[in-house]
Amino acid sequence: MSDPKPPVKAYFMAIVKQGTEHEVAKKLSRMGGVTEALVTYGLWDIVVRIEAPNLQKLDALITEMRKMEDIVQTSTLVGA
Repeated sequence: MSDPKPPVKAYFMAIVKQGTEHEVAKKLSRMGGVTEALVTYGLWDIVVRIEAPNLQKLDALITEMRKMEDIVQTSTLVGA
């Protein structure tokens, strides 16, 4: 019997409209696959840790996140 594949882990960073950081982080934290959503200081306003069962699910989640109204710019790092 083979071991189940470990989840795909990724970090999603976002720049959001000024003043929406905490609201957006709260919305992101409620999404399936999100294990943590932090408001940060520096280049990125929010950093989100994600675990997805595969790359297809990760892609769908990232696509959904990028459609959020207050998100201006994003970058995603996928662990190998």
